[in-house]
Amino acid sequence: MPVPGLLSGWRRTTGVGVLTLAAVLVALILTRGPDAPQTFGPWYPLTDQAGARASADFENHVPCTVDNPPVADCQRVKLGVVLYGTPAAPSTYLISIVRAGTGDDTRETHEGTWTVTRGTALDPAATVYQLDASAPAHLRAFWPVSTEILYLLDQNRRPRPGTAAYGYALSSIPIGQTVQAPG
Repeated sequence: MPVPGLLSGWRRTTGVGVLTLAAVLVALILTRGPDAPQTFGPWYPLTDQAGARASADFENHVPCTVDNPPVADCQRVKLGVVLYGTPAAPSTYLISIVRAGTGDDTRETHEGTWTVTRGTALDPAATVYQLDASAPAHLRAFWPVSTEILYLLDQNRRPRPGTAAYGYALSSIPIGQTVQAPG
């Protein structure tokens, strides 16, 4: 046989619990942190320290074998190369390397000066963008096959072969492009 006072007390405490939970949820919603950014600007400055404007931004995901030896647990490497100045008046460069899947997604950067030289293993007259010794040795020579495509060359000035998933052709990105997050 139920005790009349016990059931009514349970209803009362359940109602108080629901109200308390609702109040906590409202407080969390109203006091949550700032919204995540919805727009992301470029990872590089639009001018270098000398005031030369960025003239080319080439980026792509490349194989982990870009590093020798490849970094453990690497899934892919996001490689970016920004050139300041122009081929007629080269200035500086900025390289960005982010290794995905390694548990360390920090951006590694290198900067220095670049020059225009000639000759690949495939074409002795081809234009080559040569980066100085501030760049890693395996990231110093690039072949601009067009204004839209930049090939990474190996140390023998041959285009580096890719994998089934990723290649070493970097695509031109509009200078200063911002990215809008979905939502």
